[in-house]
Amino acid sequence: MTAKTGTMIIFSPTGTTKKILHAFCSGLEINNMRIIDLTHINRLTKDIEIVKEDIVVIGMPVYEETIPEVVMDTLRKIKGKGQQAVLIAVYGNIGYGITLKQLEVIASNAGFTVIAAASFIGEHSFSNEDVAIAKGRPDNDDLRKAREFGIEIKNRLIGTTDFESVQKLQLPGSLPLMARLLPKNSARFFTKDPIVDMNKCSLCGACVKVCPMSAIEEKTLHIDSDKCLRCFACVKRCTKNARKIIFKKKFFVTKVLKIQGKKRKEPEFFYNV
Repeated sequence: MTAKTGTMIIFSPTGTTKKILHAFCSGLEINNMRIIDLTHINRLTKDIEIVKEDIVVIGMPVYEETIPEVVMDTLRKIKGKGQQAVLIAVYGNIGYGITLKQLEVIASNAGFTVIAAASFIGEHSFSNEDVAIAKGRPDNDDLRKAREFGIEIKNRLIGTTDFESVQKLQLPGSLPLMARLLPKNSARFFTKDPIVDMNKCSLCGACVKVCPMSAIEEKTLHIDSDKCLRCFACVKRCTKNARKIIFKKKFFVTKVLKIQGKKRKEPEFFYNV
């Protein structure tokens, strides 16, 4: 089988997941690729989305070892018609937990046949001047591996015709003890709202545009803490460094991040075709 059309489903506030998926799709060599970008709250919908293309690629960042809760309802509304699906999780060098398993359940329930999955590393959303964890990732080596993953899937599709006999993909993953103990949205317990320093701010509005939850008021640039995901896209995209990531429990958080970031983790790949 050769896939001629495809659908990319993505959530990527800081752009790391988007980089990986575009590199993967360049290796897959599908020119007609439809993109369903769920990154902004206005694009999250409860309407059923029917995928008709030959193959679907779902890419999600890892939040607290899981799929971001904000996109779950929308993902469950996407429906397929037996097409092949590739799943990609992007995490900040700590762990992807149950993200791939969650994606596999969602994709299977949607009617897709999951043929492969992968985990990649992106710069951790908490990475700052005090602790750099997976800084600059995905780097050139990560993107090269993503392209090669796409090429591998393309070649495997060419050599496979009977997808009905494909067995369920066996994916690793579990929630570590800390993730099980902490409440949802625990990032709020460890970080403060990234308030703006008006002495540095140029009023360009970039932070307002990139916020996936529309949590930043356009005129005052004040952040609605209840809406904030702590993705820190507003910090990463600010060219004037007018916003910072500030930890509430600095000693504990920086110590854990430095330990986790000490060893460079590499992408993992899983196939059943």
